[in-house]
Amino acid sequence: MRLSVYVRLSIFCFSFSLSITLNIPVSRPGPEPPSGLVFSEVTETSFSVSWTKPKGPVSGFKVTYTNTQEGEPLSATVDSGDSTLALSKLSPGSSYEVSVISVLGLDESDAIKDLVMTLPDPPRDLRAINVTDTKALLLWRPALATVDRYVIVYGSEKGSDDAKITVSGNAAEQQLKGLQGSTRYTVTVTSQLGNLDSSAAITVFTTTGGSRGDGEVPRDLKASQVTPRSALLTWKAPSAAVGSYKLTYQTEGQELQEVTIDSTVTEFKLTRLHPMSKYTVHLQGERGGSYTATISTEFTTGNLRYPFPSDCSQELLNGIHESGEVEIFPRGRQGKPVLVYCDQVTDGGGWTVFQRRMDGKTDFFRGWKNYSKGFGELSGEFWLGNENLHNLTSMAPMTLRVDLRAGDESVFAKYSAFTVDTVRRNYALKVSGYSGTAGDSMSYHNARMFSTRDRDPTPFITRCAMSYRGGWWYKNCHEANLNGLYDTSVNHQGVIWTAWKGKDLSIPFTEMKLRPTSFTPPTQG
Repeated sequence: MRLSVYVRLSIFCFSFSLSITLNIPVSRPGPEPPSGLVFSEVTETSFSVSWTKPKGPVSGFKVTYTNTQEGEPLSATVDSGDSTLALSKLSPGSSYEVSVISVLGLDESDAIKDLVMTLPDPPRDLRAINVTDTKALLLWRPALATVDRYVIVYGSEKGSDDAKITVSGNAAEQQLKGLQGSTRYTVTVTSQLGNLDSSAAITVFTTTGGSRGDGEVPRDLKASQVTPRSALLTWKAPSAAVGSYKLTYQTEGQELQEVTIDSTVTEFKLTRLHPMSKYTVHLQGERGGSYTATISTEFTTGNLRYPFPSDCSQELLNGIHESGEVEIFPRGRQGKPVLVYCDQVTDGGGWTVFQRRMDGKTDFFRGWKNYSKGFGELSGEFWLGNENLHNLTSMAPMTLRVDLRAGDESVFAKYSAFTVDTVRRNYALKVSGYSGTAGDSMSYHNARMFSTRDRDPTPFITRCAMSYRGGWWYKNCHEANLNGLYDTSVNHQGVIWTAWKGKDLSIPFTEMKLRPTSFTPPTQG
C-alpha cells in the first residue's frame, strides 16, 4: 500500500535559511497476500476454501464470495490463526468467485482469486407408478439447478448387470420396460452438469406377478379414521394365502415409505403423517418370493391450526393434549423436521423436553459432536442436541423449566429467559429470571460456553468437563451438573443441583424443557 506523507526540508545558508514542505509519495508495504487457494468438500450447497498464510505478520483474513450469475458479494472474516473457512447455504450447480486478502490493522493486501462450482442437486420426489409385471413409470421433480442431463441406473438382485439410461435435463419422467415379474428393483437418478455429478435420488419398487386372478390378490383397500396425522388402512385377504404384505405410501415432497406386514393382518394404522397432504398407498401380497398385482387407494389428511408446529406449544394449540413424541419444524415446513418429546401436562403443557435422566442407561460423558447433534432415546434418557437448542431458542423468547425428583420429593426451577447461542460462540448460555422451589443453581452458569471432554473453549484452572464427567456450561466449575455421571457420589461428578441437594447426591430424575415465554396454556372445557 502506498501512502502520501508530508516532509519538511530545511536548508541553511550563511545568509539565510529556507523551509520547504513537499508532498512526497513514500512507499510503506502492506501485509503480504496469502497464496495457494484450494477448494475442498464441495457439495450442492457448500464448500471449504483454504489458503497458505503469508510469512509476514497479519491480524486476520477476509474472504469474499460471489455467485457469478446472481450476485451480491458476501464476506466473512477469519482469525489470523486459521487458514480454512467453510461456506454454506449456497446455490446448487452455481459458479462462485472467491477472493482472500490478508489484513493487518487497517491495511489490506492484494487479493488472490479463483472460481469454484457447486455440485448440481439431484432430482426430488423420485417414485415409480403404474407398476406391472414388465413395466414401471418413473416420475421426479426437476433439480433446482439447470442441468445437462439425468442418468438413470436400475437393476435387481436377480440381474447381473444394471441398466443405464440417459435423458435430457428437461425430462421429468421415464418409462422402464422389459422388467421381470415379482422382482424388486432399485433405481438411482443423478443430475449431471458438465463433468459434475449430483448425489443420487433413490427409489425402490417391486414388479407384480404375471397372474392377475381376482382370488389371488388383496381386495378393497380403503382408508378410514383419517386425521391430520394418521389414517387406518383396511383390506380383504386374497383367497389364496400369502406369506406377507408389502405396503408403500408416499406424499409429494416426501420419501417413499415401505412396511412389511404379517399375512394374518388385514389392517394397518399409518402415523406421523403430514397434515393437509394427499397420500397414495399401494398394497401387494407376497407368495413364495413373488408379488401379486398392486391395489391402491388415496386419501387426504385433515387440517390443523399449526400443520407444521415449530415447537410443542403449537402442538398443544392443535388440540393434542397427550404427552408423547411429535415431529416439529423449528425452521418451518421446508426445514428438516425434528422428533421431540412433548410434555403436555406439566404447568399447563406445551413444553419441548430437551434433556432427561432417569435410569443411567445412557452415557452422557460424550464429545462435542454428540452434544451438538443429540443422543439417546426420547422414551428414555436423551439430550436433544445443542444445534436444536439454538434453533428453538432463536425462534422466540423462551422460558426454561427444570423438573427434579428424588424419591417422593419433587421440585422445579423456572427461568423466564433462556437462549443458547450459535456454534461459532460455542453454544453460550443466557439464562435469568429464576422462580420455583428447587433453588437457583443455573444462574451461576449464565454467559458460559458449552464444553465437553474433547472441547473446552475457556479452560480455567481445570478442564471442568473432564473433571466432572459431563457436557455442560461449566464455569469454575458448577452449581448444576445435570449431565454428570448417574448415581455416583464421587468427587461431585454426579447429576447435581447444588441449591436443592448439595453436591454429594446424584439426583435420580431430571427433565429440562422449554416453552415460548409468551405462551398461554389453553383452557380445557
